[in-house]
Amino acid sequence: MIHIVIPVFNRWHFTKACLQSLQQQSYTNFKIVVVDHGSTDGTSENIKKDFPEVIVLKGDESMWWTAATNLGVQFALDNKADFVLTLNNDLIVPVNYLDTIITVSNKYPNSLIGSVSVDKSNPERVMFTGIIWNKWTAKYRPNINKTNFNTIQKNQLVLTTDLLPGRGTLIPTNAFKIVGLFDEKNFPHYAADEEFSNRCKKNGFQLLVSTKSVVHSEVDATGLKNIHTRRNLSYWKDLFTSYRSPVNLKRRWAWAKLNTPLPPLYFTFDIARILFSELKNN
Repeated sequence: MIHIVIPVFNRWHFTKACLQSLQQQSYTNFKIVVVDHGSTDGTSENIKKDFPEVIVLKGDESMWWTAATNLGVQFALDNKADFVLTLNNDLIVPVNYLDTIITVSNKYPNSLIGSVSVDKSNPERVMFTGIIWNKWTAKYRPNINKTNFNTIQKNQLVLTTDLLPGRGTLIPTNAFKIVGLFDEKNFPHYAADEEFSNRCKKNGFQLLVSTKSVVHSEVDATGLKNIHTRRNLSYWKDLFTSYRSPVNLKRRWAWAKLNTPLPPLYFTFDIARILFSELKNN
């Protein structure tokens, strides 16, 4: 049994589309667990009315992605789930999605299985197939040449990756029993998914991406893009301090301390790369 854990905070139109795509799955041995952590747009009420089979857990506004996801994971563990699939509400999946990802998991049993991510508005635009991460220089690069993805997809069932996001990752529940839950203390919103996958890798789990398992993502739906239209002082402040920012300095330093052999060096390279990218794109 797969428990699909989806944390939500408002954005009912995204949640509705996501749930509709899950209703159409050819694989049926799953339950959907939506963790509503403070929505004010009627999300919980709409789910109960339109999707009565979906389990709704209520959190509160103090939760971010990690605490909300942990609430759903703990529910799955308490109810003897075999797998947890972490999914965001701004994703939709094709009808064979669960079939493909559970097939790969059965073939590679001691593994976390991630998904290929494509742009919902332009499905030919491949956003994620896995990454190669340098724990010394903070460099991330794609694990393959994405322009060749269609050929690779035909010939390879899986791709290896150094880290996995929470946007469509199938996790055997024994992984949580071995390494614990997502780290909501150090990574309340961003990086908890990658940190968890790295912890699993250190404990002997493979990190793989199923080339046939594709999620369609609302690429521009998250992050600071929706808050700021220009790079003023407020933008820079939020970039480095906001919980909604993936480059929050406190979280980047926590990542360096927990996951790299020489944290000060890594952190310096990391921030330098961020600044260079921001200034180049200004």
